[in-house]
Amino acid sequence: EDIVKRVGLIARKEDRDFSSSLRYALKIGLLAIENPELTAEEIKDILEARAELEEGMAEELDIENL
Repeated sequence: EDIVKRVGLIARKEDRDFSSSLRYALKIGLLAIENPELTAEEIKDILEARAELEEGMAEELDIENL
């Protein structure tokens, strides 16, 4: 019951429906299990950066020319 309330709160804060928020939280949780060296916040940042790249709002960093 506590988890349902927490997901519902996150959904309202992020202007999402409950099922979208639940899927997003589950995705972050599964990625955190697979990548224990990363924090949840780092995972969220990576997902956001990937979405921005896919939408053409960012460019891939060329580390060879830094």
